[in-house]
Amino acid sequence: MRLSIALSALSALLAVPAYGFQAFSGNACDGAAGAVVPCDGSCHAFDNRHSFRADPSGNAHCVAFFVGPSCTGQRFNFTGQAGQCTNVNTGTNIRSFRCFSGGGC
Repeated sequence: MRLSIALSALSALLAVPAYGFQAFSGNACDGAAGAVVPCDGSCHAFDNRHSFRADPSGNAHCVAFFVGPSCTGQRFNFTGQAGQCTNVNTGTNIRSFRCFSGGGC
């Protein structure tokens, strides 16, 4: 019984991402909010989004944005993201991103 409770608690802790990323349709982390996704290097869509916040706890992250879908095409790195709201103004349409824990991509 105790083992199953301990395993359930461990599973719940592992399911919660240590770091999060959330994108918004507005330019200042306002407007429609996207889902919170983990900063684990996986690729996510960024269509119709214009700003983001990475890890509100303040740990540094690097976010790589891509012109193409599925993290393809020209890449723009936003390094040292640590809880602040960042407007994504690259002069081109951004379609996807990868978020990495730590300061570099």
